[in-house]
Amino acid sequence: MYTLPHQFQFLDDAWFDEARAHAGRELRARAGAVGAFSVSGRVTDAPPHLGLPGGVGTWTFRVGADGALDVARVFDPDADVVIEGDYQASVTWAQAVGIGAPGAADAARRELAQVYGKDALVRRGTLRDPQARALVADLHDHLGRRTVENPDLHHRARRQGVARHVVEMEEQGFTVLERAISDEFADEVREATIRALSTHGVGSLQWMLYHGRPFELLAQQPTLLTLIDASLGRGAVIASLSAIRRGPGPGFIPLHTDYSHVPEPYPEWAMTGVGVWAFEDWTAASGPTWVVPGSHRMRRSPRPGEDVSGGVPIEMPKGSVVFFTEGLWHWQGERSEPGERITLHWHFNRGILRSLEPKKVDPQMLHRNAPRLGEMLGEDDWFDKMSGIGRDHVRFAHMRELHAFTNRQKRALLAEHR
Repeated sequence: MYTLPHQFQFLDDAWFDEARAHAGRELRARAGAVGAFSVSGRVTDAPPHLGLPGGVGTWTFRVGADGALDVARVFDPDADVVIEGDYQASVTWAQAVGIGAPGAADAARRELAQVYGKDALVRRGTLRDPQARALVADLHDHLGRRTVENPDLHHRARRQGVARHVVEMEEQGFTVLERAISDEFADEVREATIRALSTHGVGSLQWMLYHGRPFELLAQQPTLLTLIDASLGRGAVIASLSAIRRGPGPGFIPLHTDYSHVPEPYPEWAMTGVGVWAFEDWTAASGPTWVVPGSHRMRRSPRPGEDVSGGVPIEMPKGSVVFFTEGLWHWQGERSEPGERITLHWHFNRGILRSLEPKKVDPQMLHRNAPRLGEMLGEDDWFDKMSGIGRDHVRFAHMRELHAFTNRQKRALLAEHR
């Protein structure tokens, strides 16, 4: 039970059923305004649990000259639009919502290429009929609102190229995903962050998820979410999404861990983790985060005057993110360079914990994003869902099975790469 009843995985039976049903409704509503067209695709290296023959998934969406609709598990290389590539890249594309907005599809393709490479998903052909384009964009968004992430952590991490990062995170307590987003998106998020901070006249700000579309998209960056799943399990919730703006001078965040009021020794499993995004190159002179590699294994907070001579600065290029977990010792370094450092701190908790920021579940926000955003706002678990007639056993069973599958696949990943 890797999906809730209203959700589906890319290319499973429920995905095809919903594609047929929704497209049929839209065609009837357009009353013959849409001409004949076809879109077809083929993807490889699908996760084994889907049971696709040879790991290959195919689909064709066709509207005939008579307006008849056909949605089938076949591949038509002569369709008007043909899409071919990797299954995991296709999942990321399938979860993009709002592609009909000006520039949105191009931006989504740019970030897809940044993560998976420019040839991971190749498209050829075009739809000349604007009504056909509108129908396909509407169908894409409708399905994207209900298409979940690939639940196979092992498969996903390998296809995204982050398996070694999961191992490094376990051993060192942190890892860096270099150039996880494009320079263009990094500039866009940086400008939006400065704008939000300036509007409020502050140097730091919480609730960044609610300050514009760039932050919603950054919260769903797929490779960081894979690290979060590997560290905190599925159903991890937003603890706080915050911004910090700082200029030259000593760091103002001292040596600490992110475990507040947690008794020592800390648990052997992670309860919290944070991804810190860099929107300019990080060097030792730019005032980066410093960490003590392996300190998460001590399972305690640092003591006053503790020796941290083994600490290292996080150096990474613009558009990168460092993720650290399990009570890793860290602090903010001194900045000797001129100018400002702008960072976003994406802090997540294991799903059983409370958050620092109160959750604000905005139905419109959920509507314009994939289900993953709802998951990180606590929508897919059973906590805070009890009603007068009892508990939400559907969500309980869903998350229990998702956790079990994630844990099995993490063990397989670690065994393979160690």
